[in-house]
Amino acid sequence: MAWHAEVDPGPARILSRHWPGVPNLGDITAVNWADVPEVCVLTAGFPCQRRLGRRPPRRAG
Repeated sequence: MAWHAEVDPGPARILSRHWPGVPNLGDITAVNWADVPEVCVLTAGFPCQRRLGRRPPRRAG
């Protein structure tokens, strides 16, 4: 991973724990792209709400 862009402090801590040394660009709308290392693949997505404890787990049955 070359970098990530996360403004929420909770997910940012998780990302820094899983990928130490990978820079967090913060607010992606304020990034100066001339200063950011170029990448071949760029992905984005919503966090897994269940794992972050924002939704109750599904009940089996």
